[in-house]
Amino acid sequence: MILLPMLIFFIAFAAYEYFRRDFMTPVITIGPQGIQDIRIATGFIPWEHMDGVIFATMDPRTAKAATIFVNAESKSSLSDGLVAKIWKRSKRPRPVLIRRGQFDTQFKNIAVAVDLYYRAYKPGARNAENSSEQPIPA
Repeated sequence: MILLPMLIFFIAFAAYEYFRRDFMTPVITIGPQGIQDIRIATGFIPWEHMDGVIFATMDPRTAKAATIFVNAESKSSLSDGLVAKIWKRSKRPRPVLIRRGQFDTQFKNIAVAVDLYYRAYKPGARNAENSSEQPIPA
């Protein structure tokens, strides 16, 4: 008899959590202005403030994670929320990690978009137009 109220409570809680989620707000926004990950903060990390993007494998299509390195000089121009998260009790920015398995979209699509936008909008990043090397983060 005790199991029935517990089962009803569990089903009600699961339904509440499911419908409480906001399906219209994307977790990650990738565009010409940079990357926004609302799990970290509401502000964008512009491409020009990144020292590099490294994928867990050499090919972004098979990567399991993307690590974004933010340069230290960008601290004054990022949002307060991003600064609080990325520089959390540190003099140097911590890398931002985007792992697969956290999204409804296939991670390979996210990784390819990050790679393409980074190469297109980061000054000095390696792309077909300028064939220069991507900077290696310190």
